Amino acid sequence: MKLLRAAALDMVMLYAGKVSAVLVGFIFLPFYRHQLGPEQFGIVAVILSLQSLLIMLDLGMSTLLGREVAVNRSSSPELVSLVHTAEVSLTGFYLLLLPIAVGLKALGAFASIEWSTIVGTIVLFWVLVLQNTYYGTMLARREYAAASTIQVIGVAARACVTAYVLATISNTMSAFIATQLIFAVGQALVTRHYCLAYWRGATSRQSSLPHASIRDAWELIKKGRALVLFSAAGAAVTQLDKPLVSGMISANSVSPYFLATTVCMVPLSLLGGPISQYFQPRVLNQNIAGNDFPKATIYRFVLCTILITTVPCLVFWLARDLLIGLWVGHNHDNEIISHYVKILLPGFVVGAFGYIPYTLLLYAKDFRFQAVASMILSIVTLALAALAAYKQSVEAVCYVYAGYHISSTASSWIRALTLEKVGSTARYSAVLALQLIVPLMVIAALAQFLIINF
Repeated sequence: MKLLRAAALDMVMLYAGKVSAVLVGFIFLPFYRHQLGPEQFGIVAVILSLQSLLIMLDLGMSTLLGREVAVNRSSSPELVSLVHTAEVSLTGFYLLLLPIAVGLKALGAFASIEWSTIVGTIVLFWVLVLQNTYYGTMLARREYAAASTIQVIGVAARACVTAYVLATISNTMSAFIATQLIFAVGQALVTRHYCLAYWRGATSRQSSLPHASIRDAWELIKKGRALVLFSAAGAAVTQLDKPLVSGMISANSVSPYFLATTVCMVPLSLLGGPISQYFQPRVLNQNIAGNDFPKATIYRFVLCTILITTVPCLVFWLARDLLIGLWVGHNHDNEIISHYVKILLPGFVVGAFGYIPYTLLLYAKDFRFQAVASMILSIVTLALAALAAYKQSVEAVCYVYAGYHISSTASSWIRALTLEKVGSTARYSAVLALQLIVPLMVIAALAQFLIINF
């Protein structure tokens, strides 16, 4: 019973951390939109999309660190050194990115954006990526309560103070970026302190630890080069849709699309993400090769992923008109947002199922396949999305992205089925998933029929 209560508390804390991460989307984005106006909010939407892109595009550092910490086969000094090396790698990347952004601005790009906003945005991206790396490391070490508490307080404070500044001091892009940056730095420093404090007792002789060098950083990037391609492709395909819509159609067009995708990210980030973060270290720590793998952990992983992501999203999908109106208020964009959600949400739910085969591929260290498959899917998806945007059809962009998430999950599961090391586990999880999904699809179809006809 005590273990069950501890597990329940861990899951609650993980969800608290994720709730805070999407707090901006559900509470503050409509307010930001009202304060900044359609044009400036369109720019903010692009910035937030790039922010999410670059948090994912972390050179594979969060995955490398998370796996190394989860399997717990390295000493404390080695893990501290690995964190420092990851910091050097990410800092070097953003030191290269900054002059590129400044150069593009000098050549005439970002004409409507001030210099201070350009520089501040790059620094903000760097700080948030480091913060996410520390946060992921704490979760891999199963410090759910501490990590989630810092996340909840940090994200909520940043969102609330930003809203206050926009409403009472200055409703400008510069004020938005400056406020976000100040609070992001504070959160990153606190998270870093607690991330390294765990190992501090075992590494009291800090002077004996080698300093992370540029060469060490480069070797770490090379070690995770397949993960770099995987994260780069995934980040690009999931975040470049907003700049495409904004650039090829209009900044005003991106607003309802951005709000629709924010809602549809719920199954991936808010619902499915914490489940994966809870079960992934447990799966990686067990022997799931062969036919005698421990079914109990996999059973709970699949059951929680399917039910917790599908049931709330099914309710939202059926009542989307009413719930969207309650969220953003009643305006002329509501019908458009609802139509986009109708197309996107089923694809995003299936995308959340992809956490299951992804964990199995991570166990098998099948990084090369993940990188190649992700690159191919990303190139095809972005090409189709660009074509749809060129044809001035945001609706077609929605269909493209729903198809992307479904294809991503299917390809990962098929690959896991072919690997000897995790094939039996993949087969068991796939059959179990289908046994849960098919009845839910029947219920959804019946509910939709009843709503339409009665």
